[in-house]
Amino acid sequence: MRIDVRMPQFGESAAEASVVAWLVKPGDTVAAEQELVEVQTEKSLLTVAAPAAGVLAEAVVAAGQSVAVGDVLAFIEVPAGSAPPAPSPQRPAPPPPPPPPPAPTGLPAQPVRRSEPSIRASWGEGAFISPAVRARLASAGIKVADLSVIPGSGAGGRITVQDIDRYLAQGEAMTPVRQAVAKAMERSWARPLATVARSMSMDRLLEHRRTLPGRPSATIYGLRALALALRGNPLACKLYGHRLVTPSSIDLAVAVEVADGVVTPVVRGVERIALAELTTAVETIIEKARAGRVADLGEAVGSVSNYGVFGIDWATPIPLPGHAVILGLGAPRSTPEWDPAIKGWGRARTAEVTLTFDHRIADGGAAGRLLRDVVDLMEHPEKL
Repeated sequence: MRIDVRMPQFGESAAEASVVAWLVKPGDTVAAEQELVEVQTEKSLLTVAAPAAGVLAEAVVAAGQSVAVGDVLAFIEVPAGSAPPAPSPQRPAPPPPPPPPPAPTGLPAQPVRRSEPSIRASWGEGAFISPAVRARLASAGIKVADLSVIPGSGAGGRITVQDIDRYLAQGEAMTPVRQAVAKAMERSWARPLATVARSMSMDRLLEHRRTLPGRPSATIYGLRALALALRGNPLACKLYGHRLVTPSSIDLAVAVEVADGVVTPVVRGVERIALAELTTAVETIIEKARAGRVADLGEAVGSVSNYGVFGIDWATPIPLPGHAVILGLGAPRSTPEWDPAIKGWGRARTAEVTLTFDHRIADGGAAGRLLRDVVDLMEHPEKL
């Protein structure tokens, strides 16, 4: 029987991608999860894998063509009875908001008066925005508020299209990755976010990592601790409209710095992966991310940002749109500690830990308990 290979949803903002190259050709035998085709989104070069073992019967989309999420890329001929299960139905869209109540009867409608916005040149003279300037603003993605930094050369200090073009020529175009990061941060910042923080002892964790193959980093311990602590916590949810949906597994993203931005590949079911295996999985996705070959940028509950690798003690990273939380890990520091055994001062290694969360999903109590549980697990790594 023949099954189709469709363009997956790589991240919440990716609506389409371009086919770069096919890694197999029609007639080739392919294994389940084998990479079939490279596609380019606005963020990265990704690969689409085979959903089942079989023979590539047909490649529907040629290299260089764009394809939308959900469109068919290829067909695979598989033995009868070996096709993968059908995907679960899509979540119903939230109902539209009710229409506004009608105006009270008996009162005449009042016309809405809108004043024409004006701009002010750098030396203080005001001028109205012409239609040509408005069109140029729209095409360049410039807000009216941004015009305050552009000197006007027109009559009375009016800003002209040529002034805008000269201003833009001084800048540098954002890369696709940087644009994608900017759009994601704008969407995320539209939510009410809050941060809780506390100190954490690092001594046991640093000793424990020496006993494991691969010597897991603080990021690995943070991922595992966050996944275990999220089980049963109200922040282990995703918000769709006015409904909170609890996922079947704790999927977490890892913030990876690349040449011109940050990508956040996802690790699925972190609560079911032991530390040693998680170390290998994360190292693999980080290596692929820095090579521009991220395999999974889909939805997740939260993420971990280890800004301590830059020597930063404390920060408030912003969770991605759709993520409920982001755990931030600061750099370890040596601090004085009273040792009752010797009745004297010793040295302890501590780090600051932050948890930024979507305040619509839960309140500070849930966030505080979540951070408490994360710290307890990281201070007692044998529980991980």
